[in-house]
Amino acid sequence: MFPSISFLVLSFLYTSISATNNTTASTCAALEASLPEDVFLPESNTYNASISSYPFIQLRLHPTCLIRPNSTADVVTAVGILKGSRTKFAVRGGGHNANRGFNNIEDGVTIDMRSLNGVEVESGVVKVGAGAIWQEVYDVVEKYNVTVMGGRIGVVGVAGFLTGGGISFFSPELGWSCDYVVNFEVVLANSTVVNANATSNPDLFAALKGGQNNFGIITRFDLKSFPVTPLWGGRIAFAPTADTALLEGFTQFKLGEYDPYAAGWVTNRYNGTSRSYAPTSILWYTKPDLKPGALEHMTNVTPQVMNGMTTAYPSAFARNASMVVKTSNLNTIWATTTFHISPTIIHSIHSKWKSVIPSLCESYAYANIASELTFQSLAPPPKDGAAVNSLGFDATSHPEKDLVFLQIIFYFSDSAAFPGLNNALKDFITMFDEIADGEGVGHDFVYLNFAAAFQDPLQAYGKVDFSGLARTARRYDPWGLFQRQLVGGFKVSKNDHGHGNGNETFGQGPWEHS
Repeated sequence: MFPSISFLVLSFLYTSISATNNTTASTCAALEASLPEDVFLPESNTYNASISSYPFIQLRLHPTCLIRPNSTADVVTAVGILKGSRTKFAVRGGGHNANRGFNNIEDGVTIDMRSLNGVEVESGVVKVGAGAIWQEVYDVVEKYNVTVMGGRIGVVGVAGFLTGGGISFFSPELGWSCDYVVNFEVVLANSTVVNANATSNPDLFAALKGGQNNFGIITRFDLKSFPVTPLWGGRIAFAPTADTALLEGFTQFKLGEYDPYAAGWVTNRYNGTSRSYAPTSILWYTKPDLKPGALEHMTNVTPQVMNGMTTAYPSAFARNASMVVKTSNLNTIWATTTFHISPTIIHSIHSKWKSVIPSLCESYAYANIASELTFQSLAPPPKDGAAVNSLGFDATSHPEKDLVFLQIIFYFSDSAAFPGLNNALKDFITMFDEIADGEGVGHDFVYLNFAAAFQDPLQAYGKVDFSGLARTARRYDPWGLFQRQLVGGFKVSKNDHGHGNGNETFGQGPWEHS
């Protein structure tokens, strides 16, 4: 069961820790004294198991100590100590975000939330601990014959996915996953536990749906559920010669009549070691009796070398999609951009990638590089009268119909290749945006969950939504704990770690209120 905490204040309880002479080691000692069952040092098995469990090599940093809170009260205690110490810290949910330093820290404190992974179903509401992954959620809720707007890859964490927006199996019909959160339980910088929902702290409620970790540490998500039914879907592997036809199929899928039951993506992968291409689709249709619907534009493409389309429940599809992530054991970096569909834009972008990627991989042959270029659709916004999110789309707009976003990924074995490949990511995004702008189909949106550290997804929501995020952060965290000390994530202000994205700056006092 979840701890029952509705309003708990421990403000300034640990201010005896001197901000001027404190070190990270003494902060860890203070944490260990107050949370002896939750704090782990580098020599412990729990610490080392946590570090090795990150799916991508670049995330396996080494904090001075690790906290594994077992309750919301434990998070409150940790926040109080960290605020008094000014020690840098990171928060891990599932640990799937590929940006180094976003969910772990070197020589600081990492709060590993994965012990807060409970899942309960009460009167149609699914209460999920912030450390859960989606596989844990699906495996519980399907026993009650319901499901939720969760991730399509089971090992992805609930917290990062939802606070970045979230695209689900059901998103073409139902919208962003974050819009199916009915309540957030949040530990604020002053150690107060609050609920954020449509009637209590509604500005925080909206900000958390797309604003990531700028406001507090979420300890529980309450999710709307709906009856579960099987999906039809799976993976199709195509012969290398089918790449143009597959992209044309996706183009026609986007240009044709909108199908709210059709979800998924198309990818072309280049293996730099074998110098080979592998086009694939991963698709789902949420009304199996009506399959394939608009997916026929892609499922009919030939030649195919493997067709894994089948009927199953979301838990099975999420589990299967996790297998590659679990076994990758590679460095992985990615970036994203968005554009309007046209008859030529996807082909133009793919041709540019395909013309550059072989020589790039050859330049870093020692790193055994593979690269993927993936195209998929955005979700519809909440409609008039629904609780708003912060993603920047008007209720009358239809991004799900005419927008496409891409993800470009590098997988590589040798960490020495990171600087060069990170620069290559920047160059690719610049090239893709120039192609889209040249065709008059560019768009500013940057999907946060696929954004590289050098991108500005919060700014890309638009001036109104970004300003709202900044105001909300100032209101709920006036001293900037989650700007100055929580070093990972995309920030509404600049902090001295350099991950900020906004125009706000911090001195040693509270935010300047506008």
